[in-house]
Amino acid sequence: MVKHNRMTLHACATGTALSEGFAPRQQHKNMESRKNIITNSGEGQCLSPQDRKAVTDIATFMELTEDCPSVNYPLCNLIPEIITEANLISSFNRVISNLRQSASDSEKKDTVVIDGKEYTKRQARYVRKKKEIIEQLKHSISSGEFRITKLTSFDTQDGPKIRTVQAPIVVERMGSNSIMEVIETRLAPVLIESTAASIKGRGPHGLFHEIQAAIEANPNLKYYYQSDYKGYYDHIVHDDMIAIIERYISDPILLPMLRNFVKALHPDGDIGISKGLRSSQFFGNLYLNDLDHAMIEKHGATYYFRFCDDTFILAESKRELWRLRECLHEESSKLGLTIKPSERIAPITAGMDALGYVNFGDYARIRRRTKQNAARKLAKVKSRKRRQEIIGSFKGMACHADCKYIFHLITGKRMKKFSEMGVTYTPADGKNRFPGKVMP
Repeated sequence: MVKHNRMTLHACATGTALSEGFAPRQQHKNMESRKNIITNSGEGQCLSPQDRKAVTDIATFMELTEDCPSVNYPLCNLIPEIITEANLISSFNRVISNLRQSASDSEKKDTVVIDGKEYTKRQARYVRKKKEIIEQLKHSISSGEFRITKLTSFDTQDGPKIRTVQAPIVVERMGSNSIMEVIETRLAPVLIESTAASIKGRGPHGLFHEIQAAIEANPNLKYYYQSDYKGYYDHIVHDDMIAIIERYISDPILLPMLRNFVKALHPDGDIGISKGLRSSQFFGNLYLNDLDHAMIEKHGATYYFRFCDDTFILAESKRELWRLRECLHEESSKLGLTIKPSERIAPITAGMDALGYVNFGDYARIRRRTKQNAARKLAKVKSRKRRQEIIGSFKGMACHADCKYIFHLITGKRMKKFSEMGVTYTPADGKNRFPGKVMP
């Protein structure tokens, strides 16, 4: 059973009083664990008498709160954390790495070597100016002057769909990455544990395994509900989004920059945020957070999962799912959101197509178009290195489902470790990791 709501106790900022606040939820074993205790501006909150914990002495209180530092929202003074050398360099390296991924095959072949590393010509332009760019970002962010000034729209293939997304210029991309790295880390604990979009340690594979674990833990879960929103990012209301951000962030230097992220696509408009800006996915996640809590805590959706704007609910009966569907429509209408008519209630054994897999309950298969794409690419590509990359990518999906046979059929190889296939992992920060024992 997925546990979504617990209460605990923590010391107030003064260290003299006790108050109740939301405790972060236990994470799935494959997800990142968190030990922060969540409150809203230090104010105590209680959901029901059953959730209350009795503390009769200070020893019991200290035992309950050991190793759990409190975090009071809204947060302030985050700029020093954002402009650290490590955070800015990490963001720089991440964007540079993404530039290579988006480059064409001809651009990847036409490379420049800098300090022993190969870069495309576009990457090299920024690598040569790395120090100047980092200093520029440090100054503009610390002074509060950083803004997204221009977004370029382009079409991208997302499975069978063509999506129009927007991206800022490269240096502004680096700046927004460095800001959102800290924002996401600090605000992720307020989200429910069963959402997995733009959160470190909680990606689609982790959420897929979370759904599998719920089905395994409760064999009576026979049915699922699945839906997503029509034009989700295009219908996010600016004022509502900014009000939610201000609930958690009060930094006077940082807030104007975050408001700019929300209004970057439509500066003079009232609705719609950019698809492609680093901040958008996390803000979109945060925008639905109150709805998530209402579905779980008010309407009783025990097995509730969400990835971006895709919602999945498991239940023991169709009647329960129809009830929860009505609740979801009701809560969504409060945000001005419309659920697509393609929503579905069906037996899990019919195949739950979610997160890149088709889940049948006691086993899962990789999505058909993922298999077809891998097979077509391998049939065309002649470069040994490129074949290894395609096989490695396909293996990264196939290893999470029951796909050993299809992997062998498409690649002609057994499903091995990445190191056995000649595929190496290079961290975004460029640092080497060495295996070894932890010394006392």
